[in-house]
Parts: sequence; C-alpha cells; structure tokens
Amino acid sequence: MRAFSHAPGFPPGCPDSGDVLRALTASGVPYELTLIVVTSALRDGVEEAGDHERGLDRVRASLARIGALCGPAWSPSYYGKDLVLVRPGRHDPAPLRLPSAAGGVRHGWAWDRVVLPSGPELGFDALLRVCYAVSMAARLRRDEPELPAPAPAALAAVPALLTVRRTASLLAGVLVRPYGARTAGAGEDPRMPGVPSADGWPGSAETAGAGGWLVMTDVHDIEWGTVRPDGSGSRLTAGNAQELLELASAWKAGGAPEKVLPAAYRIRQRRERELVDHLGALARGAQGLGTLHGTYGDGLCGVVTEPSVLRRAVVRANRASAGRLASGAGAAALGAGGIEAARPRAAFALHVTKALKGTGQPPDGVQVFGDSLLPAAADAALGFLERLRAAGPRAPGAHHLDHARRHRENWLEHLPASWRRRAAEVLAPTGRQARSPGRPGP
Repeated sequence: MRAFSHAPGFPPGCPDSGDVLRALTASGVPYELTLIVVTSALRDGVEEAGDHERGLDRVRASLARIGALCGPAWSPSYYGKDLVLVRPGRHDPAPLRLPSAAGGVRHGWAWDRVVLPSGPELGFDALLRVCYAVSMAARLRRDEPELPAPAPAALAAVPALLTVRRTASLLAGVLVRPYGARTAGAGEDPRMPGVPSADGWPGSAETAGAGGWLVMTDVHDIEWGTVRPDGSGSRLTAGNAQELLELASAWKAGGAPEKVLPAAYRIRQRRERELVDHLGALARGAQGLGTLHGTYGDGLCGVVTEPSVLRRAVVRANRASAGRLASGAGAAALGAGGIEAARPRAAFALHVTKALKGTGQPPDGVQVFGDSLLPAAADAALGFLERLRAAGPRAPGAHHLDHARRHRENWLEHLPASWRRRAAEVLAPTGRQARSPGRPGP
C-alpha cells in the first residue's frame, strides 16, 4: 500500500489531503464519492490556549481523534485546521455522529457527493472544487449548526443569512493544496513547495542552542488586506476576502452559486499560489543561516543565527510581493531557558508588528523582543490599540486588543517612559483578561 505524505503539524498517522485525493483520482476510474469536511474554530482554540502553537496542536489533535473514530471505510486526510473524509459510493454520513465539539474544540461539518470525470487531472480538479464548496458549508455550519448538513442546502442559506462582507469572508477559505505542476521536495510541506515542513520544526527546536534567535512570522491582514492607517484609505496590500467582495455581492443579490463559486475558486487558487511563493521567498532568505518552517499556514517559525538574517529575508520577500502580501516577524534571543522561554517572547514581538502594520514601523517589518519602540512606532501602536478600544469588543480585530491587554506588562516595558501612562489606560484589563494566561517572561 502506498505511503502518503504526512499532514504537517498533525499527530503521527495523519496523511495530507492533497496527497490522498490525488492518489484517489490517479486510478483512472470514474468514481461516485461521498465527501465530508470537518473544520475547526481555530481562533477560539488559540485564544483559549493563550498560544498559537498550543492552540493549533489542540485543534489538530481533536481532528485526528475524529478521523480515527470514523473507521477504515472512510479515508481520512488532513490539512490546515480541516479533516477530509472520502468514501467511494453513495453514503449517508449521519451514522458517523460527527461532533460539533470535541476535545474542547468547536467543529462544524458538511458533506456532498461527486461523480468524478475520467482522467486523473480532471478528477483531481473536480474533487478539489467540491472540497472548497463543502469546506465553506462546514465553516458556515460551525457557526450556524441548525443549517442542513448537505453542502448545497447549507450554502443556499448564505444570501439570506450573511452580509456581503461575511459572504466574502466565507468565500476566502483555505484550500486543499498543492496546485499546479510544482511538487514539494524532501523535507518540504507537501502543500507548499519550497517551504520546509512543520514536521521538521521539533528537530530544529531540539538542536537550537544559545546564541540563536527564535523567529515567528505572519502575513498581515491576509483576509482583508492592509489599509494605510492615516485616514487616506490608501490600500497597501490586497486581501483574500477583499478581492471577493464583488462576487459576494453577486451571490447576495441572487447570483447562482454554480457561477459564483467557480469564479471565487479561481481567485483563491491564484492567491494561494502567491502565498506559497511569498513564504518560499521568506524561507529561502534564511537558508544557510537558519531554517524557517511552515508551521502556521500563513506564517513560519524557526531559528536564525542573528536578527540581521531575518531582516534581510523579510525585506526581500515583502519587496517581491509588494501590493499583494506583506509579512511581519518577531524574534527573541535563545538563552538559558531555550525555546520554551523564547517562544512567548517571539510571539509578543510578532504581535507588536501587527499593531504597526501599514505604518512603515519598524521599517524592515521585524521587531526584536527587548528592543524599545521608537517614539513614532510607540505613537502608531497605541493609536491602533486606541482605535480598537473605541470600536468595541465585537469590531473586527478586537482580538488584537485582547492580546495586548493580556501582555500589557510587556507593552509597558517596550514603550518609551513618556508613553506608558497612555498605554496603561488603553491596556487596563477587563475581567476576562485578568483571568487569562500569564504574560511572557521578561
């Protein structure tokens, strides 16, 4: 039996969806298949864990348990925060009793049937398109569990249920990769050729010694793009959902899903290719002086010899994708506490860059934990947090203020003295933050 590529970041024994689905369609035999997608509330998991990496681990462990419980008749495979279950023939998923929550993680699921056309490439493309639609229905049912489980019926509720903006966000979901003719090499993420797999990160972390620097990167505003925060409305980068607003409007106005979804899928394919190219450029920028792994979907984690390596890599990658995608990066020195001590510090430094997105601060997109913000950056960061406070807890981006309040002592340590009174006011904890996990160490 063929050994499938492992789904990076998932527990052992979890095969990659792109690999499994490609093998399924490579037989050359037209199949009628029943396909299920189970998705997860990742942000909830991350916020609950107080840490992105732990939140991801919790989500993926929960999906792995569900996949194992479904039995050998259903072929489970995994990507991102999703589980795909496929079974040849016409089947009813109801007897599986798929959960809406498991292991403390909120899930949603949906299903559909598909008759694959002849030919491996046509079949693979058809199956990926169905995965896209079913994963959207699964995400919709995660938040609206009373909707019917068959994907076409769930998606039929979109025009009446969602605003145009929420519809665009739904259309902007993550896709099963890979796409195109490029294939990943040894040690690379099978979904992201050129990006070292997350499966290599534990080994890199184990061998990392004092004197190195832990790195975390993230594509800023990948969903809605970055708008210059000076009130001009000038757009600095595009966003996955922002590019789909016109199609979302058409769907809301009564456009047929069979026209909207293929057009949205083509846009999503292009954007995913751009993302893979961008992350690959970041990873290549550190080669020879460190390794950055594809741990976070749209971000990397790894170790470099010194911050200047990271600064060069981020500047070059952002320059290559200017107007499309831009990453920020946080770095923390590896000392006596090793990776565990450095990890929350690097995560905090990365979050500082999120508060500064679009401002040109820091000019190279990198924040090093322990480096005080310059006055211009301090003013811009506090302005960002003050706008979030004024917008209220339900406004887009409110989680950034929640994060900053949980780590307010780190913010106060990184701001010039004359900005700390202003910061203490905006970062005053609510009851929820007072009960949240502790801040990173100094």
